[in-house]
Amino acid sequence: MNQYGRRAQQHWQEFRPGRIAEIDDAEAFFTGLGIDVQDEVRIRWTAERVNAPAVVGESFLKRAGRLQQSRRDTEAEVLRELVLLPAQNDVDLADDPHLSEAEVTEEQWREQRLHDLLAGRSRPGDFSAAERDRLRADAVPRLLELTGLSDEALARQGLL
Repeated sequence: MNQYGRRAQQHWQEFRPGRIAEIDDAEAFFTGLGIDVQDEVRIRWTAERVNAPAVVGESFLKRAGRLQQSRRDTEAEVLRELVLLPAQNDVDLADDPHLSEAEVTEEQWREQRLHDLLAGRSRPGDFSAAERDRLRADAVPRLLELTGLSDEALARQGLL
């Protein structure tokens, strides 16, 4: 298990113990999640590095520092999306004054189903087309890939 898998496991043990208990093979799950996070950080950072404009007159050390900060920012973004999930029974969602009761209920429904997909307790084919659309709404592309809800994955399964 890599550093990201260990970090996810530690975070989930502290903030999502009920979710860990539901995972059949936690070691395999966190090993796989760590690999996915590592790959996603590498893909995003490579894209940022390639697209980062060179700064005229920038010294080697300044460029190295700027690129290192970019990598840390990319890593933090990926960790927030895939690893550092809110605490189980997080009251922030329910306390958000901008969300209606129906929106809170919908978000809780989506979160539970997405976690079931990530943990392998369900498959995209277990849901109706309307439910899959609800799950896909506003989800980041990498989460769709990991849960099998991306356009490509659904097409391969004949669900799109």
